[in-house]
Amino acid sequence: MNMKFIKKISVLFGVFLFTAGLLLNSNLYAASVGQGLTEPEVGWERYNETATAIRYNGNWLAYSTSNSYYGGTHKVTSGIGDSVEFKFYGNKMRVIGVLYIGASKNIEVSIDGVKEQMSMYREGVSYQTLNFEKTGLTNSIHHVIITNKDAKEFYVDAIDINEDGRLVGQSVPINLEAMGGDSQVKLNWDLVNDAESYTVKYGTESGKYTETTTATKDAYGNFVIPGLTNGTKYYFVVNAKVNGVDSEYSNEASATPQGGGSQPDPEPTTGDRAILVVTMTTGLEKEFDLSMKEVNDFISWYESKQAGSGPASYAINKHDNNKGPFSSRKDYMLYDRILTFEVSEYSK
Repeated sequence: MNMKFIKKISVLFGVFLFTAGLLLNSNLYAASVGQGLTEPEVGWERYNETATAIRYNGNWLAYSTSNSYYGGTHKVTSGIGDSVEFKFYGNKMRVIGVLYIGASKNIEVSIDGVKEQMSMYREGVSYQTLNFEKTGLTNSIHHVIITNKDAKEFYVDAIDINEDGRLVGQSVPINLEAMGGDSQVKLNWDLVNDAESYTVKYGTESGKYTETTTATKDAYGNFVIPGLTNGTKYYFVVNAKVNGVDSEYSNEASATPQGGGSQPDPEPTTGDRAILVVTMTTGLEKEFDLSMKEVNDFISWYESKQAGSGPASYAINKHDNNKGPFSSRKDYMLYDRILTFEVSEYSK
């Protein structure tokens, strides 16, 4: 055989092996929809379906006993209209689930309102499967809603996004309140389950926050920001970090520090008033300075509801407490959220 021809074959074979190696180690060899994907590929970050930034709407069941699923857990529903919802910052996204003969063929994936279809149906069963992929998005925050459109099973095992992206925490009911004191403002908010920390932002213009601090609540559930200027109105928001993911910020609350305290303790000169302290099931304590008639009306509502009658909520007038620009403010108490309450009547 001609030696030149043999050398050509050798060179071509070497080029083939080199090219094949490049392909095997590049994004050109990425997994495709329908394939198993037990771990995130290079360039992707995986979030288990238990991440708190992922919200489930409808009747979902959670399982945590099978090694067939990523992290040993998964969630499933068979309800028409049940959905999973999350936000992420990044430019690509994958849904990891199953392929199964009993799974839904008609699942709607909405990304920023643009809708596509996904199916989890296949004869037999395949776990930790790439069910859906969307790439080429703008590198920004995207809102994803995935809805089951059939009365068949819809599984969520994990979500993959680009490794330099992140899930964005869902809105949580933090219910921030602010109260001015002497050169300080006292903040109070509802506890967030499993919160690792809280971050408070504040400033002297609504919606513009120039200061940031990490917050740790005291034994009474309050957080005090000292060193503020009396007579200046401050605006505050707070968020929580849960499992490393930041929630969205709370409502904005405002207060104005005043010398000597903007809300001095009332003089206990009459027995016609009392301090009502309501402890919520979250551990939050809410304090109200009320007339005894208002206190007795609250107790009457609570006892009636305890006996099985009356409305589920009760409005307590906050009077001038942190009224801000509003003509009045009321705190609506839900019966099933109240753990206990205490009444401290002023001495006569």
